Amino acid sequence: MSEQYVIVTAISTFRHRYCIPMSELQQLNQDMVLNDALAVEWAEDCVTCEDVEEFSQVHLGEQIIDTMIVDEAEAVQYFDRDNDYLADWGMEKKIKYMHNWKINSGP
Repeated sequence: MSEQYVIVTAISTFRHRYCIPMSELQQLNQDMVLNDALAVEWAEDCVTCEDVEEFSQVHLGEQIIDTMIVDEAEAVQYFDRDNDYLADWGMEKKIKYMHNWKINSGP
């Protein structure tokens, strides 16, 4: 019987904050007079378009989405799907990697 593995899928959440001077928002469209409502809309558009440098961030933690128990063949299939850039690794190296699961456990 092959080894079984517990696969936990989680999402890591961060709170990001951005800071944009209103005078520079006005420069985005000089044909309109910037008011508070437009400033909010334009700033949100800039963030959505990923045009703004981050002001600060805080890691809020991880939320577990699902957990499953799989056999070794299934675990390797997940490994291959999620880490396609490691396609040239042999089976033994992949399994060794999966057994090196604990933080600071070394290579």
